[in-house]
Amino acid sequence: MKILMLVNWKVEYTDHIPSDKQPPDYYVEGIPYWFFRYFKHKEKYQVDVVDTHSFFWLEKFEKNKLHFYIWQTIKVLHKLNAYDLVLSHGMQSGIVLCLWRRIFGKGKYKHIVFDIGAFNSARETGKNLKLMQYASKSLDGVIYHTSHQKEYYKKCHPWLLTKSRFIPFGTDYEYFIRQKELVRDFGQHDDYILCAGYNKRDWETLLKAYNNIQTGVKLKLIGKGDIKCEDPRVEIMPAVSTLEFIQQVKNALFCVLPLQQFNYSYGQMTLLQQMALGKAVIVADVYSIEAYKRENNMLTYPPEDEKVLQEKLESLLSDSLLRVRLGKAAEQTVKEYFNEHKMAEAIQEAIGEWTE
Repeated sequence: MKILMLVNWKVEYTDHIPSDKQPPDYYVEGIPYWFFRYFKHKEKYQVDVVDTHSFFWLEKFEKNKLHFYIWQTIKVLHKLNAYDLVLSHGMQSGIVLCLWRRIFGKGKYKHIVFDIGAFNSARETGKNLKLMQYASKSLDGVIYHTSHQKEYYKKCHPWLLTKSRFIPFGTDYEYFIRQKELVRDFGQHDDYILCAGYNKRDWETLLKAYNNIQTGVKLKLIGKGDIKCEDPRVEIMPAVSTLEFIQQVKNALFCVLPLQQFNYSYGQMTLLQQMALGKAVIVADVYSIEAYKRENNMLTYPPEDEKVLQEKLESLLSDSLLRVRLGKAAEQTVKEYFNEHKMAEAIQEAIGEWTE
């Protein structure tokens, strides 16, 4: 089967496996890309990957103004019928092809989308919804990682219910375990709580909850360098590399993920990476993490509830055994359920059904 994958990020095309990148972020000719390396009979799948690289001015315009990618699709239009399947990761990389197929016909290939953002942030009114409804009717399959998105499809894209499937996101467990052993300990250092991420984070609730706690344990915020905070115990850092992220998680006392409530996928990657590294995590109980909860594998709190979040922070600050217990359960959950092996199995099964 010949597959073309359109991804909504930049990929390093290289002749060797980079030590500092995860599998979605590089492509090596002759080595199965990302989760395809776990497919059964993977030698039967030929996968080409096209990322969002474009002209500098167009890249900027697509990312900051359009919020979808035109050139990525335009440059592959002439060869689409050479493929059996096109996989678009996110509607940013799928919308142009969807519209093309509605206007000019579907062609011989199938088109499946990983619907990360619930068709433009799960909007239920307006012109954007109309456009997405028109476009989505061209799809042969939809994969989503937030179980609650099904309710959105029922309301706004009912024709997708029979050809959409919830598949839990899976992180690269082996990669994180391997890198955890390679990165160094900080040695003698101040204890700290770690909060990582730059999008859809509820910094305000976290900072309010932390500010009410009398503790010498610091709070590190990684990923968004323009947060304003006068508490000297709070350290604000810009985005870091994957290896430095692993190092920061490894040396943290525990992690906290203050997510906002939206009906689509976000926060899952950070959550599962921290869990894979064996850290106790406190996370807002939002739709995107519902399916990833197991008994005693994380602590949750109602979104925007600073009082309950404060209680959860205090419980982990004061109970080292609880931190260890949660961390072990978290890692085991990823090892058993939410890894790339499991995700690949489910994706291969869905592809098989939708391309018969």
